[in-house]
Amino acid sequence: MGNILRCFEGEEDHAGGDHYPYYRPTSRPHYQPLQYYSHDQPPAAPPPRPHQQALDPHGVMAATIGVDTLDQCILNFKSASMAAVPNIGPLQRSSEVLANRMVPPQYKCNTEDIDESSAKGLCDAESYAKANPMLIQVPVLGTTRKFWRLSDKATRISRKLALILRSHHSVGKYLTTPLQVSNVWISSAGSVKLRGVRFIGKRFSIQCVRDDYRHLSRVLQGLIRVSGGDITKLPPDYKEFLALLESDNLTMKDEFLIVNYPALLPMSNRTEVYLMLYDRIVTYLGRNKTGRAKKKRRILSKLPYKNDWLDTASANTQINRWVVNVQQQYKRTQLDQLRLNRNVRSHLHQYNDDNIEEIMYCEWPELLMDMAKMLHMEGELQGTDIENKFG
Repeated sequence: MGNILRCFEGEEDHAGGDHYPYYRPTSRPHYQPLQYYSHDQPPAAPPPRPHQQALDPHGVMAATIGVDTLDQCILNFKSASMAAVPNIGPLQRSSEVLANRMVPPQYKCNTEDIDESSAKGLCDAESYAKANPMLIQVPVLGTTRKFWRLSDKATRISRKLALILRSHHSVGKYLTTPLQVSNVWISSAGSVKLRGVRFIGKRFSIQCVRDDYRHLSRVLQGLIRVSGGDITKLPPDYKEFLALLESDNLTMKDEFLIVNYPALLPMSNRTEVYLMLYDRIVTYLGRNKTGRAKKKRRILSKLPYKNDWLDTASANTQINRWVVNVQQQYKRTQLDQLRLNRNVRSHLHQYNDDNIEEIMYCEWPELLMDMAKMLHMEGELQGTDIENKFG
């Protein structure tokens, strides 16, 4: 009962209140037994006890000394013939810690995503899902229709679980047993941890990676069902995300697309990502007529809604205001489809409509997804800043 009550705490989303920065794992000098796995950073270490801060014979606080100070101290010790040789063990450990911090975090094992505290403040994923609907129905303003989409809480949880798996895969580790709903624990703030699981590196292969993501897909669908959602009503971009998780042809390179899939974006961040991908396709890839321009043409040719996007825009009374009475009339081309979306998103408040982003998503839910997928296939997605647009 206590877990269920905690699930209700902080239930409401507040603008700007939910932040989950892109995972940047680091490692700690010594291994500790694992109990929880998470992509969130652990609490700061407690300050050293007073007896650890004692000054050495030269009046230097060894616990805070740096590498440059270490070098100078060693020179001083060598030049002082009558001085006793100090114990520089703490200094060596300090320099080792500094050296560890210089290693690029994205290539280090994510031992920092371990939480050895108790389950206080967390509730099991099933209780959380029952208290926080993951699939919600919203009206499509400008029409009489309604649309089912994932809540921001659901997309956040989906991405965090994918980040945990990817961080372990990057160092050649995978789950020893299939991931289950019972392994997932969630805080009222939306942080996600795994409990009762173990990652190993023995006999690591791409098939191990595929199995981990396949089981993740089943866990996510299970949570949606528990929350009262109907899997048959999932939006098309999230269906494609689940299909990618279950793909038999998944590669290690596809993990970048998985953890940065547009279906997992908070609704408030979709405009910024669209404008960024638009610039990559139309401006960056359109600067010359050779290699880059060929990529641009291939991407444009694969975008969805080729035959009906203009009819959809005209039929929606909210979007139609952007279509009529314009100096440069829109044509039924993929480039003009992108241009209309760019113009609307560049002037979101021209008609004082704060819901225009959700309207654009409900009318063309696959557009941003296909832009990202095509950029990924052309080797251009990692050249964007999409990994930093989820929080």
